[in-house]
Amino acid sequence: MKIIFTVNTYYPLTDGVQAVTEYEAEGLAKLGHDVTVITVRYPGLKELETFNNVKIIRHNIATKHALFVGDIKGYRKRVENLCTDADVLINVCTQTATTEVLYPLLNKLSCKKILYMHGFHDFHWHMFDLSSISNFGHKLWNNIRWRYDYIANGRYLKQYDKVIQLHEMDEANLFMQKKFGIYSEIFNNGADDQFFDFGVNNNPFKKPYAICVSNYIPRKNQEFILRAFYKSKQRDMLLVLIGSSNTAYSSKLFKLKQKLDDEYGKRDVKILCSVPRQKIADYVKNSSLYLLGSKWEAFPISLVEAMAAGKPYLSTDVGIVKYLPGGKIVENIDDMAFWIDLLMSNKKIAKTLGNEGRYYAEENFLEDNIVLRLNKLLKEMNL
Repeated sequence: MKIIFTVNTYYPLTDGVQAVTEYEAEGLAKLGHDVTVITVRYPGLKELETFNNVKIIRHNIATKHALFVGDIKGYRKRVENLCTDADVLINVCTQTATTEVLYPLLNKLSCKKILYMHGFHDFHWHMFDLSSISNFGHKLWNNIRWRYDYIANGRYLKQYDKVIQLHEMDEANLFMQKKFGIYSEIFNNGADDQFFDFGVNNNPFKKPYAICVSNYIPRKNQEFILRAFYKSKQRDMLLVLIGSSNTAYSSKLFKLKQKLDDEYGKRDVKILCSVPRQKIADYVKNSSLYLLGSKWEAFPISLVEAMAAGKPYLSTDVGIVKYLPGGKIVENIDDMAFWIDLLMSNKKIAKTLGNEGRYYAEENFLEDNIVLRLNKLLKEMNL
C-alpha cells in the first residue's frame, strides 16, 4: 500500500505531533508499506531524504501568524502528483498549511483521505492572555482566525473518509460531532518501548528528583513548575528540566532560578537541553515524580511516557489529562507545591498512582499496537 503523510514537523525536529507521526510512518514502513512524508522545509534541512525506510519530502510552505505562506501552488501540485497512484493520504492536524491548503483538492484526489487530528486551538481565555497587550492581541487574533476557519471549512472536513482523534473527550472530537456530525476513530498517543522497559535502575543524580521534558517555549510554562518546586519543602530534592534546545525562554528560566534562590534559598535545579533520546528515557524512569505546567496541551506525549514508566504525575488542567489515571490535576502553583510535598513524603501513595498510570499505559499506549490498529483501518478502507 502507498501511504502519504503530510505534517508540519517531522524528523529531525522534535515535538509531540512529530513523535506520533514518526512512529506511525516508520511502523507502517516496517509492515511493508511504501510511506512518504511531506513536511515543511525548515532552514538547514534537505529537500529530499530517506530515514528509517520513510521517504521525506520537504517543501517551502509554512504557517506564520495563523496564515499560510510559501509556495502553495507548488505544494498542491506536488501532493496531487504523489496521490495519483497512492492508496491513502493522511493529513496530520488542521491549522497548518500542510493540511489546509489542500482542502480545495480533496474531491479531486482518487485515493482515500484521512484527517489525523491532534486537538485544536484553545478558544478559552486564561489569565496569561490578559497579562499584556501583546498576549491579548495574539489571543484575540487567533480566536477569530481559527473560529472562522473551522466554520468556513466544515464542508471540507466532511470530505475525509475518516477522521482520527486522540481521545473521546478531546474538545476537537466533541466539536466535530456537534457542529458537523463527524464521528471519529479514537487513537491514543503512544510511548516508546524504552519507557516501558525498566531494566536496572541507576539514578544518574544519586538523589530523588522530579522531572519535566518539554521544549523551552512559553506555552510549556516551566516557570510554573520552577515556582512550585521552590514553594515546596523539598530542599534535598532535585528538579530536572529537559528541552530540545536552549531558547530565549530557557534563558528566562535560568534568571528566574537565580531570583528564586535569593528568595527561598538555593535549590538544586538542572536546566538541560540536547539530551539523547535514550538518556531522556533513563532520566524519566529513574525519577520520583513527573511535572507538567503547560498552558495548553492536547494529549501530551511526555506525560504518556511518564505513565509508561510508572511515574506519578502532577499537571495543570490541559487537554484530556484530567481523564488519565496516575496523577493529580493542580489549579495553581500552591496546589503543585502541596502535592510535591505529599507524594515525596508518602511513597505508598506515589507508587499507587504510578502503578495506576502504568497499567493504563500498558493497555492503551503501546506504539506497536497503535500502528497495527492503524494498519488494520487502512486495509479496511481499501478493500
